[in-house]
Amino acid sequence: MDKLDPLLVNLLAAHRPVLTLDLPGVGLSTGPAATTVAQAADQVLAFLAALGLPSVDIDVLGFSLGGMVAQLVALNADPTSLRVRRLILAGTAPSAGEGVIAAPEAARVAEVGATRDVGLETFKELFFPRTEEGAAAAEAWWGRIHERSKGTNGGEEVATWVSQGYEDGAEGLKAQGSQIGTWAASETTQGREGSFERLGGWGWVLQQRLPNAQLIIYPKSGHGFLFQYAELFAKHALTFLEA
Repeated sequence: MDKLDPLLVNLLAAHRPVLTLDLPGVGLSTGPAATTVAQAADQVLAFLAALGLPSVDIDVLGFSLGGMVAQLVALNADPTSLRVRRLILAGTAPSAGEGVIAAPEAARVAEVGATRDVGLETFKELFFPRTEEGAAAAEAWWGRIHERSKGTNGGEEVATWVSQGYEDGAEGLKAQGSQIGTWAASETTQGREGSFERLGGWGWVLQQRLPNAQLIIYPKSGHGFLFQYAELFAKHALTFLEA
């Protein structure tokens, strides 16, 4: 969660309570990382249950792999105790299904993201377009996330990337790779393990099949468009949440 843009989080938090979390095996959270998206969604639901909240409606924002998890949080939650009121899916995809095609650069993404030491150049390739504007947006985002420090975090160390330096033997990265791999196969995303049959298709198909859904595409952006357009994305998100 320390890679989330503080500008985006603070803009949202100025208008509503915001909870961010690192799942087990991610960031500073201990324990084994989930190996399927459904397991990760169950971890989120267990976290919410542990807060001791009464029966409540929540809004969920999920980005990338987190967007896959967010879908199953919404679909698998016990509606008698928790209901997802609004769902914002950013830079993500449904589980395997007809018409859903793996991104052609998926192998390169896995190669770049699995590096031992992750720095600005890694995130430039993963999140931002290869343009002057993209480079500038990446550097601005990099500066914002490094406003956090042990001194400003109440003495807590800033979390690093999953498996940073392979200190965990890269188990966290392997687990997240398993989540993405099983999500992309129809045989491992049946029932509560997947979203395609229950939520719809990819991109504009998803927008067409979900009631009251709206698809927004940000120009000249990459996977991390919500960081490149943090203020505009927050405006759109709040408009949707407050409607």
